[in-house]
Amino acid sequence: MLAAIIALCTLLPRAWAMALGHQIGGLFFRINQKRVDIARVNLQWCFPELTEADREKLLRLHLTRYGQAILDMGLVWWASRSRIDRLCTVSGEYELEALRRSGEKVLLVIPHVLGIDMTGAALAQLAPGTSMMKTPSNPLLHRWLWRGRTRFGARIFTRDQGLRPLVKAIRAGHVGYLMPDEDLGDAASVFAPFFGIPTATLPVVGRIARMTGAKVIPVFCELDDRGRYHVKLGKSLSGFPSGDLQVDATTVNAAFEASIRTAPEQYLWTLKWFRTRPRGETSPYAT
Repeated sequence: MLAAIIALCTLLPRAWAMALGHQIGGLFFRINQKRVDIARVNLQWCFPELTEADREKLLRLHLTRYGQAILDMGLVWWASRSRIDRLCTVSGEYELEALRRSGEKVLLVIPHVLGIDMTGAALAQLAPGTSMMKTPSNPLLHRWLWRGRTRFGARIFTRDQGLRPLVKAIRAGHVGYLMPDEDLGDAASVFAPFFGIPTATLPVVGRIARMTGAKVIPVFCELDDRGRYHVKLGKSLSGFPSGDLQVDATTVNAAFEASIRTAPEQYLWTLKWFRTRPRGETSPYAT
């Protein structure tokens, strides 16, 4: 049902699709109290300097963008290359192009912003890409996500395949595209600061950079009021990898935080980013 609605929305004028996405965000606010409460905790932890009213305003804007980005998945799945290019602007791509011309390997890293899939589609025009994805429990969702992420030539591997296929693809010249900021517990993580909070962080970026010799470039994406996506490539991380997984995780988190602070409504605040706590601390999401 949702896939059908998303498909129909690809036929709407852009302003209508954005307005409908706004309404979906408002509906999410009213009916998904669990995720709304998680987002409130995250915003309180990350932006203690804001008033409660300002954080609530930020939450509402985030959910508006969330609803709009959900509908735009139809564009990732079915829209033409030219239509996606009209909706997306890419800036800062010159270093990526220079590195590829010189034969350097490249790994792009992006936090879990709302436009992750649209960013991947936009970047596909610059270079052949490769990435990893978690296999969703819903087979239909898996099918459509896989379609959207491979239809412009990217090579996608699932997490249960391990890092080896991704590393091999990067060594072969594909540009890596990775979202390494998920809390997957403390067994494979290090605790690195994120918004000043010790956060369970996968040290996978430093590990892949060391294995491939890739330059690591942080990426961010912002969906604006007019329905355009602005994909921004930063400068490659200096002195990276350092050889210290803790230092490298801290460097990546700092780059992500700096980008998120420029447009905090774009980050996926409804996930439990701080669930795993060091030294037996209580999760902020505990009831």
